[in-house]
Amino acid sequence: MRHKLRQRHASAHGLALFLTGLTGLTGLTVLTAACAANDAPPGPGSRSAQPPLNVILVMTDDQGWGDLSLHGNPVLETPHLDRLAAESVRLQHFYVHPVCTPTRAALMTGRHPQRTGAIDTYRGRAMMRPGEVTIAEALGAAGWETGLFGKWHLGDAPPMRPMDQGFHRSVVHRGGGIGQPSDPLGAEGRYTDPVLMEDGTPTPFDGYCTDVYFQEAQRWMARCDDDGRPFLCVITPNAPHTPLHDVPEDLRAKYAAMDLGPDRFAAEPGRKATFTDEDKLARLYAMVENIDENMGGLCRFLETEGLAENTLLLFLCDNGPQGRRYNAGLRNAKGSVYEGGVRSPLFARWPGTLEPGNRDEGYAAHVDLFPTVLEACGAEAHAPDGLDGRSALSLLRGDDGAAADSEARPLVIQWHRGDAPVYGHHAFVRLGEYKLVQATRPWAELESPPAWAPELYRLPTDPFEESDLAGEQPQVVGDLTAIYARWFDDVVGPGARTARHDQRLRAFLPPPASLGETPVTLTIQDWRPLGEKDKGWGKNGRWRVQLTHPGPLRATLTAPRGRTIVSAELAFEEPGGRAVETRRWTATGPPARALSGSLEGLPALTLLSLTVTLQLDDGTRRGPHQVEVAPPAGSVDPPRNRGKIPR
Repeated sequence: MRHKLRQRHASAHGLALFLTGLTGLTGLTVLTAACAANDAPPGPGSRSAQPPLNVILVMTDDQGWGDLSLHGNPVLETPHLDRLAAESVRLQHFYVHPVCTPTRAALMTGRHPQRTGAIDTYRGRAMMRPGEVTIAEALGAAGWETGLFGKWHLGDAPPMRPMDQGFHRSVVHRGGGIGQPSDPLGAEGRYTDPVLMEDGTPTPFDGYCTDVYFQEAQRWMARCDDDGRPFLCVITPNAPHTPLHDVPEDLRAKYAAMDLGPDRFAAEPGRKATFTDEDKLARLYAMVENIDENMGGLCRFLETEGLAENTLLLFLCDNGPQGRRYNAGLRNAKGSVYEGGVRSPLFARWPGTLEPGNRDEGYAAHVDLFPTVLEACGAEAHAPDGLDGRSALSLLRGDDGAAADSEARPLVIQWHRGDAPVYGHHAFVRLGEYKLVQATRPWAELESPPAWAPELYRLPTDPFEESDLAGEQPQVVGDLTAIYARWFDDVVGPGARTARHDQRLRAFLPPPASLGETPVTLTIQDWRPLGEKDKGWGKNGRWRVQLTHPGPLRATLTAPRGRTIVSAELAFEEPGGRAVETRRWTATGPPARALSGSLEGLPALTLLSLTVTLQLDDGTRRGPHQVEVAPPAGSVDPPRNRGKIPR
């Protein structure tokens, strides 16, 4: 991790220049802050008055602001989350990205996802650069045990797995969700009795996936407590994300018996929800209530184990709701930079330290949770250089001036489809009471900047973003535009605004997967398409790989579901396009779902691209569903838990 920390000095310097350059804002003051770490790290036993703090962070997947009975949902019942809210500080203005991977990268690193490379959800864009220092690495170095249960979505191959990025214990699914191409073969789409990656190894579990995550987390926390070690426990269920085919049946039946038509969900004026499939809504609400039940079980566990008083429990969502449904009047949903896509609840319970209640003034964001947790744990000395977030602990405590300080800080969030960030494409700037929104089509993959036509809203008087003030307040628009421009230059890179498309693509290539030490599964979830017209997961693509050991290796190619392989071509190429190794395999006998072959003579420590093309039984040519590359048994050392901090 020390090597990782050294890499941060340059980016930290750039951030300082950015912040100090924010001037001339009409009617608004921009404050800058500097953080300095103590020379002597505190460690978990340095606070003499009380034992070191435990931290639990729960983040759900596609649960929106309106998916809580606390926020006025007329159908959904979430009594346990409502109780947690009543016992917590509740930030009313907490921001995340409009989709999950950028939010997760920001949460794990305290940095804007554009710095980490994890800028989207698939096609090689959801793989975080291994040099990033995670919250698990920082607290692990300070003596905390670290565990992750649920969704990771920042890279499935070494060195990008949770175990490579500081987590001592992990039980996670691959890819962006169960039911996607990254599912282990034979367990596709199984929310019930899933096959999950337990410390990097596919392992079957009994029960519904959300129940499994919470149960495994509690078992692990109990062991940490028995050993007298503080813990960071991150629980990230893949619910209520689609697909909705497998949900708790008793809860589905409960909501299916209700009136879920759009007339039942009258929201704020002009914001009426619409539904095309009431059964989907019943299934989704069943998943949310199951989360609520598990949150109730988690709180009972903390009480029973005597951990509640010394545990900071945080609850949030990764983005707005997927699809149109009740969202308490907030504008739009997942994928949007309007409030409905980026505003998340944040509940923070720390008995005896945080006084429960709403914080209606001030705002914070996902990048702030890393430094917030470090400060709460007394582990600020382990903060890496280059954090974009700043601690929100004073805001959570309700300290004098904390709300005003938070509103004097500009907050910028940008997300859109594409292989690299594009200037002026789908972003917002929040500063004080104003929010500037550039609401271009987020799903469009643009090569050049779109026309700059921002909207301006004054949120205290217009929380539903209905009255665009851009024409009335051009000075504020200009000031916030300047903030966005400086931010983009800082986080994407000098000259990125005017760089050619191919230059930006090279700067945002996905990190390579390490092949040769352990079995590695590559899926169509993470390849870069070969053709510009390939959408979704694409028909074919290439992976960037790093060979860590000289052959031999064995590759197993798997056809898309419902198809079999007649023949296959597997090719390794250098970055410049020179072929290193090409192998052609043909199915013996009838076509097969999977085709295997050996690879020898490949040099170690070589950066290559891997392309596989299958000839299928239906006469089409396309890429494989998955590729597993593994060394022969016993040829290399067994896999290590890279995230384990020696003690």
